[in-house]
Amino acid sequence: MNDETLKRQLSADKVKLIEKYSLTCSEDMIWEFKHDKYHTVKYFSHKFAKKESVIALLFYINRLCYAKIKYFERNIEKYEPYKYELLKGFCKCDMYDMEFLKHKPSNSMIDIRSLRNIKNIDEFKEFCLKLESLE
Repeated sequence: MNDETLKRQLSADKVKLIEKYSLTCSEDMIWEFKHDKYHTVKYFSHKFAKKESVIALLFYINRLCYAKIKYFERNIEKYEPYKYELLKGFCKCDMYDMEFLKHKPSNSMIDIRSLRNIKNIDEFKEFCLKLESLE
């Protein structure tokens, strides 16, 4: 199957995410990024893309663990997606396009890429408790 056929099996936001990151689907049904000068980076299977949420796909692209995906999916009503634009600053955006999560109760901005710095589950639990204490 070609990429366009596979994209029709996904929601519009998942397609926008795939296009934003210039992903293509390999013969073994893995969405990946190919670049002439670098190694191919494999992100997730097409089966995973169909089954999971946009936030799960985005977190996988950013190499975040499943515990972080599940925590933010369960608590997403407490957060708003944002991105940073050079001339405008922080701007609300669609989930597929986000770079930051705004914790609504505290107005704290969380750079989703910085979540990679949290290496173990106890440290992540402590981070979550700190956020929840601000509510």
